[in-house]
Amino acid sequence: MRRFVAILGVVAILAFAAGPVLAKGDHQRPFKGTMWGNDVTFNTVIPAGRCVEMAGTADAIASFSGSGYATHLGWVHILAEHCSDFDTGTYGDGRLTITAANGDILKSTYTHGMMTAPPPLSGFQDDFTFVDGGTGRFTFASGGGTEVGTYNFGTNEFWVHMEGVISYGKS
Repeated sequence: MRRFVAILGVVAILAFAAGPVLAKGDHQRPFKGTMWGNDVTFNTVIPAGRCVEMAGTADAIASFSGSGYATHLGWVHILAEHCSDFDTGTYGDGRLTITAANGDILKSTYTHGMMTAPPPLSGFQDDFTFVDGGTGRFTFASGGGTEVGTYNFGTNEFWVHMEGVISYGKS
């Protein structure tokens, strides 16, 4: 009987200690972010296998960098790139890296992009998904949402607002 109680006690201690590890990233929290910048380039040389979602219709890879503010991160720097189809105004296969002031990195992908207004001041909307591969508390991030914004083809300035949910835990 003593042995059973001792084993039960050890199991209870291990379960209690493992609790935070098992719970890591399982709590969804609201996420909002607003970013802007004007460092935009279009590269018409597309590496093989890069724009798979676009099924061969991509004309260029658009790259963006900027700054802003996001919940759970504070002041941020962003780097993004996606495949663009100039004829249809669609884009996809997007990759976004958000770096917090403390150095933690949050990664996401974005898809189903559509320009919602014609140039020169174009609106856009797409869906984003947080993915594994970040650092610090965002190593195993998950969640996602929608982002909307504007891009000015005349000045290369962009503005984007992200809204959705995020789950993450401390590493």
